[in-house]
Amino acid sequence: MHLKFIYPRWGSSELDWPAFLGKVKEAGYHGVEMDLPINLLQKKKICCLLKDFELDFVAQHWETKEVNFTKHQDNLKRHLYNLAEAKPLLINSHTGMDFYSYAQNAKLLEMAHSIEEETGVAITHETHRSRFSFAAHTCLPYLEEYPFIKLTSDFSHWCCVAESMLENQTIAIQKAIKHTYHIHARVGSAQTPQVIDPRDENNKNELDLFLKWWGDMLKNAIATEREYMTIVPEYGPHPYSLYYPNTKSPMRNQWEINNFVRKEILGHCCYIYQTLNS
Repeated sequence: MHLKFIYPRWGSSELDWPAFLGKVKEAGYHGVEMDLPINLLQKKKICCLLKDFELDFVAQHWETKEVNFTKHQDNLKRHLYNLAEAKPLLINSHTGMDFYSYAQNAKLLEMAHSIEEETGVAITHETHRSRFSFAAHTCLPYLEEYPFIKLTSDFSHWCCVAESMLENQTIAIQKAIKHTYHIHARVGSAQTPQVIDPRDENNKNELDLFLKWWGDMLKNAIATEREYMTIVPEYGPHPYSLYYPNTKSPMRNQWEINNFVRKEILGHCCYIYQTLNS
């Protein structure tokens, strides 16, 4: 198994596409994660640029937030088909809503699975606040009922919701790790979905725990003979990243921290491979 490091478009939208893709390519990333417009011409232009730069991409769906369930379902379906048409490595979806019933969210998961089977494009569901998967304890029943669910695992959201480092939810964590197909590598804490700076020694315990979780996800991918694992270092821009008081200047540099996280994961991977092969 090999790793595909993917850089998020989120936080770099001020750069035009050629400049952004060139920067990502030069830094050694394998691809980008992004949403795509419904407009066919705009979508084709972006996909052609990806081919020109020889970059893979992970498609991202986040737009569907309608309260009305029927409208929500129709809009989700439209976005998933639109993304699948572009043949990404996978689609990372913000699926459902936290206030929908279990049956309603289950219906959306079943629909997404049908689209996945029809198109041949894997659809992963991100563990994200406000969605069906907003907390470890509420996501677990879906994983138990639907073995087909693939997760984009970002446990920073779960830590924030639970106001803990999930030390009392090991069953849900272990189950989620086995369902992980795509990783969003952001370091969270019991009080925030993102620490101010994972390089800060004050956040060493959080960084070490997330590295362990990511390592366990990679071990599972190796054990299940995955061809590759996609990983997005996802230290976010404002409002995830804080501004200095009375300014609009970020306290930390998103690009630098994402590169730091990638380096930490690569170092941890060397340990994992050595352990598994010893």
